[in-house]
Parts: sequence; C-alpha cells; structure tokens
Amino acid sequence: MGKTMNSPSLAILKTLGLLSLLITSHPSNANTHPAYLTENYCDSVVEQFVGSGMRSLDKYVNEHFNPEYKGGIRNTIRFLEQRLEWLNECNAYLVDTNSTYVFYSQDDTQNIFSAITELTRELQHVRSGVEYRDDAGNNNPAPYIKRRFTTLAELVDRHHTRLLMKKQFQ
Repeated sequence: MGKTMNSPSLAILKTLGLLSLLITSHPSNANTHPAYLTENYCDSVVEQFVGSGMRSLDKYVNEHFNPEYKGGIRNTIRFLEQRLEWLNECNAYLVDTNSTYVFYSQDDTQNIFSAITELTRELQHVRSGVEYRDDAGNNNPAPYIKRRFTTLAELVDRHHTRLLMKKQFQ
C-alpha cells in the first residue's frame, strides 16, 4: 500500500489551494468602478462636454482669450483636465461593462482625448510664459490656441453629428 499523507501536510496543501483560489478570484483583481458610474451618468457627462462645455470653450477661445489674464487660462486648463478625467473614467467604465466608448469608436475617443490634452498643453505653455511671436514680433499665442481648439471642435462635432444621425434612424 502506498504512503498516505499525514494530516498536517494535507491540511497545509488544502490551505494553500484555498488561498490560491481566493487570491485569483478576489474582486480587487477585477476592474472596479465607483457606484455612481452608470451608462446614463456617462452619457450625461459626454452630452455636457459636447454641448455646453464646448460652447463655453468656444466662447473663451474665440472671444475672451487673452494671454495676459492667467486666471482665465488657469480656469480653462482646470476645466479641460477635469472633463478629461471624467471622460476617461466613463470610458474605462463603458469599455469594461459594455465594450463601448464614450465617443463613437476607440479611435474617435483617443483622438478627442489627444486633442483635449494638446489644447491643455498649449494653454499651459501660454500660462507659463512661453512666447509665440507673430510676423511683427509680438507675442500672439491666439492662433495656436485657436488651431488646437479647432481640431478638438471638429472631432467633437463629428461625434455629435454621428449621434444625431443615430437618433434620427432609431
């Protein structure tokens, strides 16, 4: 007859087996999200950004942007960083739960996130004192900021158009 395991060795093996099961199945290994994240919440975050957020940004960039007013630049940077954080959080949630993205596709989402990041970076440069000389030698960062904003606006508008078309054919 073969050797049988003594009870302490068997108990240790069973404990190790259970421990490894617990470690691999622990919820912290799965992506967890805050309870407030829902598809409706994320839709509202996107709608707010696409709607009033972009209108506000457009008005600032095209009517009120002045490199001498660092407070307005700081507030706009914070606005963009906060919205990017919210959109990223929603995107992660939607990818994990629905295999969808906050914007039309993964490419559109990444392009919009990149455009937000680039506009934010340009504003940070202006705020930190980087000078953008025009042909006359004056510091004029407005065309650079407007170019970054236009890129973002075109991407967001394309997303918005797709949403409207989708709603029209539902």
